[in-house]
Amino acid sequence: MKNKNGRKIIVLVAVFLIFSIFCLSAEAVKESAGSKKDLAFSYGSKDVYGVVKVVNLYGSWYEMGRQYGALMKEELNEVSSFIEDIASASEQNAQKATSIAKVQEAQTPYRILEFMRGASETSGLTLDQMQRVNAVERIAGLPKCSVAIVWGDYAASDLVIGRNYDYSAVFAQLYKDVAVTVYHPSDGALATATIGYVGEIYAVNALNEKGIFLELNNGKPSASMKSPNARITGTTMLFNTMFESDELSDLELFFNTTNCSSSYIINVADENMAFSFEWCPVGVKHGEQTLPEGLLVSTNYYVNSEWEFPVPDDAKSWNGISRRNNLIKLCEENKGKIDSEKMMKIIETDYKDGGAKNDMTVFQLVVVPETLSLWVRVVNAPEPKWEAINLSEYLI
Repeated sequence: MKNKNGRKIIVLVAVFLIFSIFCLSAEAVKESAGSKKDLAFSYGSKDVYGVVKVVNLYGSWYEMGRQYGALMKEELNEVSSFIEDIASASEQNAQKATSIAKVQEAQTPYRILEFMRGASETSGLTLDQMQRVNAVERIAGLPKCSVAIVWGDYAASDLVIGRNYDYSAVFAQLYKDVAVTVYHPSDGALATATIGYVGEIYAVNALNEKGIFLELNNGKPSASMKSPNARITGTTMLFNTMFESDELSDLELFFNTTNCSSSYIINVADENMAFSFEWCPVGVKHGEQTLPEGLLVSTNYYVNSEWEFPVPDDAKSWNGISRRNNLIKLCEENKGKIDSEKMMKIIETDYKDGGAKNDMTVFQLVVVPETLSLWVRVVNAPEPKWEAINLSEYLI
């Protein structure tokens, strides 16, 4: 009898211990699941180069959003306040901001919405505010821009890109909010860096891990037409394709397949060559054939003669004809000697001195795809200077 009772006690103790272990394990799983959201932003990082921020993100789109919101909280709130100041200046501005954000929200792909949801949770901004921040350039101004790309006989060695990013004067206020955002999606897509204002989840300047570069110029002086709201914004489509394109031929397929929401000039390059796509709601044509092999220069008008659009003059293209001619002349004068330093000098040359930089230039880029090298200069910074950023350290 005594042994029988002893066995019962042993069995009861064993059952109790197993139950206790199960409960503790369940609690541990529960704690892990509960803390996963908090850990979602612990893998990102933020580096500062002068006034330029580089934010490095990993994981799902939601996780990358949480990292972004936590790391860039101050800057996101600054851009949000900037937009609210513009919107509150007039009823027309307020209606424009609301309308653009509403249309954009309806067009935003799910993974970008997930990114915004994550960023909203850690930045303190609402989803509506995130949409308005993402539309800051459409709400606050109209871009110009110019680019020069040289390779072959025109370059000292590697292909090199020089880019002036021009916008309305009000963007001078955002000199502390220019950022390089590096995405490492966990879905197998290519790691991609975008360069622009904080909160812009799209591509107007981008470089991916395979050395594919893309930049956008406004093409409306040539193809001034109403943008169809029934199409996803072109900058979002460009953002998406950078994660999938490991060769320039992929971009050729993209432009031949995809309708555009507005009128753009998209200039692309890898380490060997460059192309220009004149992309508007009624089609796409190449625009690089008008120059010798090894040189591509683009401003804000279409150069392919097959278009039936009238060719704009300087007055209707923000001096686009003269800015392009100036850059062509500077590249011809320096043919065979253009490296990253020489390109910096070329795009720093002011319009009145025979260059393309002007009073609307807000930041400048020089890129060497072969080495994944990037230099950024924020023109309106208190002490503007070229910041060297080795993207090969981030795009891995």
